[in-house]
Amino acid sequence: MFNSIRTKLTLWYAGVLAFLVIGFAVITYVSVDRILSRETNENLAAMSKNFVSAIVSEQTGEVGKISENEAITEITDEFKFQDFQIFVLTSGGKLIAKTSDFNFPDDFPANGYSDFRFDGRSFRVLSTALKLPENNYTLLVFRDLSEHVKIKNRLLSIFLIVIPLVFASAIGFGYLLAKRSLKPVAEMSRKVRTISANNLHSRLVVSNERDEIGSLAGVFNELLERLENSFEQQNRFMADASHELRTPLVIVRGESEVALSKANRSREDLRESLAIVNDESVRLTKIVEDLFTLSRADAGQFHTNFKPVYLDEILADCIKSVRSLAEKRQISISLTTVETEISGDEQLLRRQFLNLLDNAVKYNREGGQISVNLSNKVVTIADTGFGIAEGERSKIFERFYRTDKSRTRAEESNMSGAGLGLSIARWIAELHQSELELTGSNESGSIFSVTFPR
Repeated sequence: MFNSIRTKLTLWYAGVLAFLVIGFAVITYVSVDRILSRETNENLAAMSKNFVSAIVSEQTGEVGKISENEAITEITDEFKFQDFQIFVLTSGGKLIAKTSDFNFPDDFPANGYSDFRFDGRSFRVLSTALKLPENNYTLLVFRDLSEHVKIKNRLLSIFLIVIPLVFASAIGFGYLLAKRSLKPVAEMSRKVRTISANNLHSRLVVSNERDEIGSLAGVFNELLERLENSFEQQNRFMADASHELRTPLVIVRGESEVALSKANRSREDLRESLAIVNDESVRLTKIVEDLFTLSRADAGQFHTNFKPVYLDEILADCIKSVRSLAEKRQISISLTTVETEISGDEQLLRRQFLNLLDNAVKYNREGGQISVNLSNKVVTIADTGFGIAEGERSKIFERFYRTDKSRTRAEESNMSGAGLGLSIARWIAELHQSELELTGSNESGSIFSVTFPR
């Protein structure tokens, strides 16, 4: 139950609201108590001041001067209020006047304000010195706090009733609010449960793309689109891989069956069949190695060995490796380099350039040319082939894609011949934080460039 976001939101909402309401109640209660206390102190001070002023006026009136005790007694008889009691004592503590029959407490305060209970009632008393010309007295002014206590108790009772009601209402409304707010999430969950590999084209409905739920739905849709593209790419990859593997397997099987079906085949026929089987086995091995390389790359399990290497030496070695293949088609290769050192994996770089050079040989014209140039950490490989159609240029780095699917593969090439070479070359470029791109292509040929970070 408490793992539900709806329940958590409800409890958070109710808890925050309850905290605010309780805080408001406490602040209100304390404020009212202070206001009443300040008002009581002001009333006590005013009453004390008025009593002293009345005594002084009485004693110095036009009727004639009277004694201090007589003045105190007369004024005390006049100051009789329901909520106030006044006591006047001598400096020795003897009671000489009071405003009511209220019993005088034995433990009255010496000076200032004090709260105490007496005879089951709450009082606040102000004790001040009453100084007259002849004698000094102590003036005690009592204020009955019963009304104030009733006000605070009534306020406390209201809070004790209102706060639980507010808390219960907060839980109810918070639950409804959370349920309504999370309804799109619940609908998204139900929709996502119905999506599988068979219907990855389905998308979540985005009611309001500007709020958080809409943004989440948009992110889910982007994820579904990436998954759909990945599944389609994987399906194409599997279909193309099956097709590429099936062709040489069929050839190997056919040649072996033909060789075994005839009892008296000549030595030359057997060697020819074995040569075909060997060529197709080499091609099968290369395709499987390329597939294994790409699968390890996709899984992030390919371990590299970066160290300082010289691009000019690697290019020279790669040209030596493909020169014999190029000479069979009367293709000349020229190399222009400067000494260039970078940090990279020598084997991977060698494989990248071999793939690019093999492409340049395979799709070149008979008697064509290949120009390799290295300058400012940019390697360009230009051929004099037939070029790449504009609509196919964005696809040439896809796996198993070949610009001319009807063209017979060059049997003398020891590369994959399955449309994996450029894909592997781009992956190697990405590992080295370099950029492999087709920088130009027309009827006169194509130019590939690899730009390494400077």
